[in-house]
Amino acid sequence: MSEREYEALRSALASTRMEGFDVTEQTEKDCIRLMNGEASVADLVKEILARPAKAV
Repeated sequence: MSEREYEALRSALASTRMEGFDVTEQTEKDCIRLMNGEASVADLVKEILARPAKAV
């Protein structure tokens, strides 16, 4: 991933945070894997759904 792409991602994640959504370190890692072609959307959906839910 180029520096320009990484900065665009960071900007998008900052906007997401400003909208009130939780953006974790794992979220950023997942986005990077997707952008680098290391995982497909289907792969990430399966992984995310398999993760334990956070306690409220």
